[in-house]
Amino acid sequence: MEKEAMEGHVNVMLPQENLRSDLPNGGIVLGHDKEISTLQEEISALRSRQRHLNRRRREALGKLIDLKGSIRVFCRVRPSISTSNIKIKSPVTVEQENIAVRAVGIKKDSSVDRVFDQESTQDDVFHEVKPILRSALDGHNVCILAFGQTGTGKTYTMEGTSDNLGAVPRAIQELFSHAAQDTSSTYSFSISMLEVYMGSLRDLLAPRQQPLFRSIEGNTTCNLSILATTSGSVQVEGLTDVAVPDLKKANQWYCRGRRSRSTSGTNVNNVSSRSHWWVGLDRVSACAVCSGNLNSTQFYLVLALSVCSLTRITIRRCGGVTEQVSKLWLVDLGGSERLLKTGASGLTMDEGKAINLSLSALGDVIAALRRKRSHVPYRNSKLTQILSDSLGDGSKVVMVVHISPSKDDVGETICSLGFAKRARLIESSRELSEVR
Repeated sequence: MEKEAMEGHVNVMLPQENLRSDLPNGGIVLGHDKEISTLQEEISALRSRQRHLNRRRREALGKLIDLKGSIRVFCRVRPSISTSNIKIKSPVTVEQENIAVRAVGIKKDSSVDRVFDQESTQDDVFHEVKPILRSALDGHNVCILAFGQTGTGKTYTMEGTSDNLGAVPRAIQELFSHAAQDTSSTYSFSISMLEVYMGSLRDLLAPRQQPLFRSIEGNTTCNLSILATTSGSVQVEGLTDVAVPDLKKANQWYCRGRRSRSTSGTNVNNVSSRSHWWVGLDRVSACAVCSGNLNSTQFYLVLALSVCSLTRITIRRCGGVTEQVSKLWLVDLGGSERLLKTGASGLTMDEGKAINLSLSALGDVIAALRRKRSHVPYRNSKLTQILSDSLGDGSKVVMVVHISPSKDDVGETICSLGFAKRARLIESSRELSEVR
């Protein structure tokens, strides 16, 4: 029976083969096969050319950014806050790349790469920030920091509002948009959010049953530690990484992390961030070429909220067995504090001191990088430890320094502009991190 069944199977198949060979236009099938083969070769050649053009584009973009400077410093002036209709002349005047501070006994002129005046919009700021995001997609470590006195609008620049998005949600959207347009690779993103608070690291995306942060009265912190890998990169051990399939999910996790931040009131800012905040985003570009169906592109998104925000992008390209690893940090630094002015006391004063120590350590790192010292004191704070592989060594950095137009804040304004001046003088050069 088995033999008969097999013979029956053969008999059924033979007429089909005969039909194929006996077609009056039997060459049509072979012709179609040849045409398909030719088209496949053309597609392969076009993909190869696209990879070549992408490589040249990355090189050209890298040179352009290097010409502008590996570290770009912008300054944004907060709109005036007045409780009366009387206009008071501001001691701060700006134009394009220059800031002038004039007050009794004070005459200070500073230059940055771009000044955003009191009328500037979120669109204006992101237009200048956006080009450096492509460097992150191309394999460079990128760090975007918001620095300045408490109450000058750092969190607004980074987070924005539901009607006027800030740099972080816009950057996430931009990364997904670029990934969808690049059909030569597939991309994954992962999101982690953490906070540096009172010298401790806090995971803002930790499961609900775990304590996300220390309350004002309590002393609970997440058990996170900073590790340096053999390749020189920095990892936060124990940090929650969340796979995100699409932009909607990424925004949902981002909003969840935002709600977990530490805030408390000061005289300067009723909702002052009492920590540094960061967003970390990981991207993986798989070696397999996308089939052309953008829906097949997989995303594994990692967002990290904290004193600094990190976006880490891992790229696998089809030009050989090469993996490029890069990080994008989006950093909302806690405000520089003059404790007597802020009216802080007790725990809030301790928080302010901790923030100032972190910012002081960041200033020491910037000074060491500017002077090209062999030893850079990254280990002096958690903040600088985490950012150690994203400030020097050829990373791309954008710092948005925020200042107040008020005459009462002239001292802080001058300090912030001095910080900006030091940052502009840093030079860095590092080849892309490649794992073969």
